[in-house]
Amino acid sequence: MADGVRRRPAQRRSAERFERLLDACAELLAEHGFEALTTREVARRAGVPIGTLYQFFDGKSGLLYELAMRNLAILDARVRERLAEREGDRPVRTWADAAVLVYEESLALRRTVTAFFVADFRDTGAIDAGLVRRIDTEMAARMYELGTKAGLAPLPDHERVLLVAITASDGLLRLAHQTAEDGDPAVIALGARLLRAYFAEIIGPK
Repeated sequence: MADGVRRRPAQRRSAERFERLLDACAELLAEHGFEALTTREVARRAGVPIGTLYQFFDGKSGLLYELAMRNLAILDARVRERLAEREGDRPVRTWADAAVLVYEESLALRRTVTAFFVADFRDTGAIDAGLVRRIDTEMAARMYELGTKAGLAPLPDHERVLLVAITASDGLLRLAHQTAEDGDPAVIALGARLLRAYFAEIIGPK
C-alpha cells in the first residue's frame, strides 16, 4: 500500500466507482484546493459510501497519488500521439525537443484536464516527499522510454537529469499560472528556452 491504494477494482462496477472517486477528488481540488478536501466530501460528490472510498484508498494521499498517476497516463498517451502523428518529419531530434514537447503537452493538459495542475502537490504538503519522488521517478522513466523509442541517444545519468527537468518544468508552469489563468506566454516561452539550454549543456557539442 506504499502508493496509498489499498485495492484496485477487478469488476466493472467497482472500476466505475474508483474512477468516480478520482473525478470527485479532481473537481473538489479545482474548486476549493487541498486544504478543503476531505474524504467524506469526495465520497459524497462521487455518490458512494465513505466505506467504499476506504476500500480502495488509504485517504487523501492515496487519492492524490492515484489522480497524479492517471494524469501521467494521459500525458504519456498525448506525447505518444504527437510523436506518432509527426513521425515522418521527425519532430523530436534531440532531448531538448523531447523536453519541450512534454512541457507543451503538460501546459495543454493543465488547461483542459480538471485538477491536472492542482494535483501537482510539490508545495502543498499534501503528500510526503517520498511519494512525490515516486511520481516524478515514474514520469522520468516513461519519458526516457519515449525518447529512446524516438531514436534519441542514451542520456548520461538519465534519471537524475530528467528529474531535474521535470522539477524545473513544474516550477516554470506554476510560475506562469501565478499571473495569468492560462499561463503567462512570456514565462512559458522563457521556460522552453531554459529547457533547451539545459539539455544543450547536458549533451554538449555534437
